[in-house]
Amino acid sequence: MKQRAQQPRDRLPPPDFFDLAGSDPELLNSQRIPDPQPAHTPLFRWLARVLTAIEARLRARGAPALRGTIRFAWLGVMAIGLLLIFGPIINKPMDFDDVIAAADVHEVDWVARDTKIDYSVERAADGTFVTAVSERFNADFINGPETAVTRTLVTEFEGHDVEFALRGATIDGVDAEAATVRRPTTTELRLTRPDGAQLEGTQEVVLTYELHHLIAVEPDAATGQRADRFDWPLFAPTWPQATKGIEVSLTLTPELNDALVRPPKGSVGWLLLSSSAWLSVEGTTAEGVRYAFENDQALPPNADVWLTATFEPGTFALPPKTALFWVQTYGPILPMLLLAALLLAALAARRVVWADSAGEPWFLPRSTPPAGCSPEQAARLRGKARHAELVQALAEKPKGSRKKPATKLSVPRGLWMYDLARAAARAGRLGNMPTVWSWRSKWSKDDTVVEEKLRWVPDGYVRQALRLAPIGLVLVQWGLLRQLSEQVILSVVWWPFAFVVISTALALAILLVTGRPRPLTPKGARLMQQLRGIDVYAETTRLLERGPLTDPVLPYALLGVSPRRAGDAIAQQVVAETGERNPRRGWRTANFVSVPALAAFAAALAVFAGSILLVSTTSPPYDSDRSLISESGDLPGTVSTQIEGFTAEAALSRDAEGRGLLRVTERTTVNFASNGSVPQLVREWPSERADQDLGLTVFSVRIDGAPVPYREIPQEWSLAVVTQLAEVLQGPHEVEIVYELAAPAVDPVDGTHPGQQVRWAAWLSNWEDEFWVNPLNPYDGREPLRPLSVQLTLSEDLAGELVSGGWIDSDYDRPEPPVEVQYEVGNWFAPWVHDFTYAGETLEDGLQEGSIGSRTVQADGSIVMTLDFSDTDAAAGTTVGKYDVGLSQDLGVLLNFAPGTFAGVDPGGHEQYQRSYDLPNWLALGLAAFVTLAALASAAFAFASRRPASSSQTLVAFGAIPLAAIAQTILFFWTYMSMDGDDVRMIPALLLDAPMWVAVVAQWVMVSKRGSSRPGS
Repeated sequence: MKQRAQQPRDRLPPPDFFDLAGSDPELLNSQRIPDPQPAHTPLFRWLARVLTAIEARLRARGAPALRGTIRFAWLGVMAIGLLLIFGPIINKPMDFDDVIAAADVHEVDWVARDTKIDYSVERAADGTFVTAVSERFNADFINGPETAVTRTLVTEFEGHDVEFALRGATIDGVDAEAATVRRPTTTELRLTRPDGAQLEGTQEVVLTYELHHLIAVEPDAATGQRADRFDWPLFAPTWPQATKGIEVSLTLTPELNDALVRPPKGSVGWLLLSSSAWLSVEGTTAEGVRYAFENDQALPPNADVWLTATFEPGTFALPPKTALFWVQTYGPILPMLLLAALLLAALAARRVVWADSAGEPWFLPRSTPPAGCSPEQAARLRGKARHAELVQALAEKPKGSRKKPATKLSVPRGLWMYDLARAAARAGRLGNMPTVWSWRSKWSKDDTVVEEKLRWVPDGYVRQALRLAPIGLVLVQWGLLRQLSEQVILSVVWWPFAFVVISTALALAILLVTGRPRPLTPKGARLMQQLRGIDVYAETTRLLERGPLTDPVLPYALLGVSPRRAGDAIAQQVVAETGERNPRRGWRTANFVSVPALAAFAAALAVFAGSILLVSTTSPPYDSDRSLISESGDLPGTVSTQIEGFTAEAALSRDAEGRGLLRVTERTTVNFASNGSVPQLVREWPSERADQDLGLTVFSVRIDGAPVPYREIPQEWSLAVVTQLAEVLQGPHEVEIVYELAAPAVDPVDGTHPGQQVRWAAWLSNWEDEFWVNPLNPYDGREPLRPLSVQLTLSEDLAGELVSGGWIDSDYDRPEPPVEVQYEVGNWFAPWVHDFTYAGETLEDGLQEGSIGSRTVQADGSIVMTLDFSDTDAAAGTTVGKYDVGLSQDLGVLLNFAPGTFAGVDPGGHEQYQRSYDLPNWLALGLAAFVTLAALASAAFAFASRRPASSSQTLVAFGAIPLAAIAQTILFFWTYMSMDGDDVRMIPALLLDAPMWVAVVAQWVMVSKRGSSRPGS
């Protein structure tokens, strides 16, 4: 016979329940335990009073009709939100098609001919901007008479009221009746004849008015420095009329003209067509300096005409922002703040207004079960779903179990104890959540604690409002966001979306707080005190440790401790009573989720989140399209600037520490041409090679010998330098840039050379050998870019270390290296003296032969390598281009040196780059293979099993495996979709991905056919 297990004696600290400092001794002696009501913060108490007062007032006046009215009002708000979300966009800006559709001249009210617009700008006595505007045009009513001429003006600019003031309006020299309609951001003028006659034929219309504060303080796009910018659309917000002939003038007072950063600019445009010009002084009058431009072309409706002038910072004073500006700026925050206040109110209602009712002032330790309350009902009352299975198992003891036990366990009692041990082993474990959810679902459908009046359901006006208001407010916010989605500002401003997301989270929190409040009734509070008395009794007497299992109060005592502790205590008692060392064998039921299944799901979730994070923060690893910011056209002022002559002279040597040092002086002839922005020059060079930093540093940029400001723009693998010229340069200028590569040598990345390698790309593969004669008119043709030369001087101490080298070229007959270097164009080199064959100018000339490049050893032992297209032109008697000589890759040199030539070179750089280069490919393939094998294993297990699918198998089949498959698909598109179409690495990926999803779907089918287990099965 197995001995009874020894009861543990040191499991809990000695009970010290009556250590109540400051308590009444008589109360202590009577074993009465005080049960004061919880104290609340002053804020919650105040909110509770407000909510209670509102509820009382509404109930006093209330009726079913009032409740229905409140519900209907919030449902109306929800309906408005849904209409804004799914309905048409109100006041939608005109898109490309709308503007084209409105271009029919037969649809306009009138055509503006011989338009003259004059702006006279000065500084007011308070330092603010003020301009007097005169608009004069001949309104030609080509489509029939009209009753009025309408002109709409912007009267809210950059948060300031422009203080529009109409000074005069005439029609054919007669004062017109001017009706002004002021809106929040615009003002509409409606001009009619004094006699009310219709307008027909051609009428001369003259408008004079005054505007203020048309200044925006913002960084200058050219220099990056803050400036006072006058950038005004003359036809804004809308000009639905066609225009034939327009003259615009801008007059500045002498002090304002002196404050200009650069000359003013005028622009005319319609959709993608635009033209702009920097204005020159046309004359000086008593009023100031006059600038002007004109356009004789016919402009369709909704054309744009702009005046731009940039002043030194602080030239103008600005008034305070308008109230409308602050409403527009912080208006999106107001619903969020309101929802935050509602959340506080909901928390106060939950903690105070809907608080549990008070029971007795005190309660006593209790050693007997409460009358009329089963263990399951006690678990319901206390919301202990994680204890429910164990409590039920303990309460279902066989009849007669309180009799004196025999020497051997009866069969019913033994089975009960084994079932109890298994339930105890499952209690409190994460894998038991399916059972816990089933208990919660059961309790929510059959709320007996409410039926027996142990708890009550708040259902007043306040709770109804707290349930409906968040939904209505959030729907309206999403609707407004959708209505504004067509505005350009939302494409660059992120915070409106962020505010709506935060508001949505607050609304969900409010709904969660107010979802199922079930405060205790006085009857329920007294019952709860009895259960707490059992907790005290069990803690004091160590009931959980000493048992017995048949004690009728034990199921209630389990509710006072954590489910894991309760399960351990019951398991130890079962061991002690049965003498079994492991009576809980088989405790993992089909409804229990095993640790491996939970770990698999957690791992799949982590892989899924990691894949999204990876593709969101990094560029595709095998992107075949080299993106150069220098040729993207995204940098203002660089589109029409072109290089017309290029020379680069470099010297490669070693510094005092033996490291490589490449010093480059680049001289270019640059034609600065204006196409709307201040002309700027941008240059770009590689800053790293195969993840090895080249130490690129730019020392100076000079134009015509004078240093100019510039900014550096680091890219993923390169460094771009763009000038920041405030002055508008025109025509050709000489530019000199000096830069240095402090670590030009790297471990060879092609794996064919055992030493060290230097690759210098003086001009990346976007280099040109011709330029446009007129950058603004391509029809004028192109001319050869000369001079065009690259020169490298190799110091005498490096001459003997050079193994091989030449001009960067591509050799497509060479075996492909195991790893290619991204963004490099040119995988090999041509000899220093490169022979080539080119086609003659005529058919009779046939094919001609020539050579380019030279290699010269100087007297001091240094070597000079030169690639000069001008010398080749002279030898050939004609102009040759880069395709003629066969050097169309990166323009530069590739040098192979003996091992150890340069210090500071990582000898394992090639292997490290190869591993990092191959990692995305192997990661995608490996994950695809793993998911496929896991899906096949899941399908095979389901096919072989005769039992319904367990919760563990269901979680793996419908949770972990699909998540991992989706993550692999994300990685697949990120890794392979940017590859060249002929890249062989895509073949195994395609061969793995399709079977992977077939396997995933197959295991879904197999597991679904087996059905799923249910709690209690």
